[in-house]
Amino acid sequence: MAFVLLLFHSLTIQVNRNEALSRFGIGMIKKSFPSAEIKTAERVCNRWYYGWGIKLTPEAWLYGVSRFEAVKIVMTNGRKSRLGTDEPDDLLAAIELVINKRDAEALLY
Repeated sequence: MAFVLLLFHSLTIQVNRNEALSRFGIGMIKKSFPSAEIKTAERVCNRWYYGWGIKLTPEAWLYGVSRFEAVKIVMTNGRKSRLGTDEPDDLLAAIELVINKRDAEALLY
């Protein structure tokens, strides 16, 4: 039980120009979402019974440890994921900034 708590006690999400990276606990479990493949992002609310951890829900893969707020990202291949967060507006703004910057750079070429 202590090992599971060590793996899943927190979720850290970092967004940079190359990817959105989610890391659970001490970082052994992580998932990367390349920014070039992120099609859309939106704020969503998870159902209470989805719980926490990594699981497939009817809407998308869920990566979360607390609360109900999340940001749903849709990839260019149609794959959907929900990133649970206590700060959904900040996460959404960061992802949208990367998407908009990428699209603006594409228009320059």
